[in-house]
Amino acid sequence: MLGLGWKQIWRLAALAALTTQAAAAATTLDMVYGAVASDPYMSGEGDQTPPHPGAVVEMAQAAAKGCRVALKLSRLPGKRLLTEMQHDQHDAAFMFSHNKEREAYFDYPMQGGEPDPRYRLTTLAYSLYALKSAPPAWNGDNLPALGAIGVNAGWSIADDLRAKGARVEAAKDSEMNFRKLQARHIAAYATQNHIGDRYVEEHPQAGVVRLQPPLSRKDYYLVFGKRWHRDNPALARCLWQQIGKLRETLLPALLRQPWYLQP
Repeated sequence: MLGLGWKQIWRLAALAALTTQAAAAATTLDMVYGAVASDPYMSGEGDQTPPHPGAVVEMAQAAAKGCRVALKLSRLPGKRLLTEMQHDQHDAAFMFSHNKEREAYFDYPMQGGEPDPRYRLTTLAYSLYALKSAPPAWNGDNLPALGAIGVNAGWSIADDLRAKGARVEAAKDSEMNFRKLQARHIAAYATQNHIGDRYVEEHPQAGVVRLQPPLSRKDYYLVFGKRWHRDNPALARCLWQQIGKLRETLLPALLRQPWYLQP
């Protein structure tokens, strides 16, 4: 600072402060996830963030910490989340299975033209749930004959079912779909096993059963907005690598905790 006047020193200090603030802002990751509970992976409804927010939420927090990035987490309804990610209004989101439509507007950890399963958050199975008193005759290959199948709005399983000729009815969430099943407005409800099994466990009087065989199994990923990924490739790679490690170490430990135990 030798030879500089106080005004010049003040300007340099102000510039340094602005540079520091910009750097801090650049290392804050704006990450969003769904507003519907998917216990034990995402807990609480709406914009709630309970003390134990869900195993995958804790994985995301740990990955950000491992990559030394500040994390801004928020929850959005499914359709709004997809729309805002499509328009680069957020940096990252979870947890998403892969399809070509989604690949067009956010980035997965890819290898050889396909998502790299080494960096998945987790793998989940989908099954049909029906009334025990009137289960459709499901053999693993006769979806068109079953009648209307309920799904959660915005979930990719809907497209999978339609591609196989099924008649699909979307509803807001799992609770509404189970109500429609009870009222016999749908023949079955297609959902992730951990969601359906928890409902069966907590509502034995409902008389709902899981049908065999399962519909499918899907890998789920942390995804990035295309613009953010283009501008931050090294940080994206760090976060995906952290997720790969945490899936093998932290996730099993979290799922053993009493508040995350699955039925």
